[in-house]
Amino acid sequence: MTEEKAAARGRGRPRDAEIDRRIVDAARNLLAEGGYRALAFDAISQMTDIPRSMIYRRWPTRAHLASEIASGGDGTFPVLIDSEGLEAQVLALVHQVFDRYRQPDIGAAAVGVIADTQGDRALQRDLQAKAEADARAAFAAIVARGKATGRIAAATCPDTLFDMVVGPSLYRALFSMEAAPPDYPERVTRMIIDGLLDRDRA
Repeated sequence: MTEEKAAARGRGRPRDAEIDRRIVDAARNLLAEGGYRALAFDAISQMTDIPRSMIYRRWPTRAHLASEIASGGDGTFPVLIDSEGLEAQVLALVHQVFDRYRQPDIGAAAVGVIADTQGDRALQRDLQAKAEADARAAFAAIVARGKATGRIAAATCPDTLFDMVVGPSLYRALFSMEAAPPDYPERVTRMIIDGLLDRDRA
């Protein structure tokens, strides 16, 4: 067998996007209705008539599948700081995180991945490192625009600000037993804004 034929055989057929979609849709339904405990490849196989072996080839564990659901989306942030100002920018970011993780399927997936990867730093890196790095980089680019126009203080650390925007929303959406008030994103935004203003240029 030539090297070219061996390489082609090793690559195999490309994944069928329709099969991927059916698996993910079934998984999201299970998560929304029964939480992470309900997410099982046997159940997905029964719902979709897709063999378990085909599911395992795509996602070796349920944590891998749940991680894709939890961190899905296009991975971008709205950029409003130039056109609508600092407060609108922060509010949009807080809303994006808070609204996303309040969805039952995404919230259950996120909490399940945290539980399944506890103590396994290698698996955490495998599932989360790239998505987090991409999100932090996109966020840092927005902060840089704010600094350049004087809307954000020059000393602001993008990573710390990222934690301030994301952290409260994740906690309230995923872990708190208290219902969030309707204006929760606005409250978080107002508490963040004062620390971001460059008062010398405001």
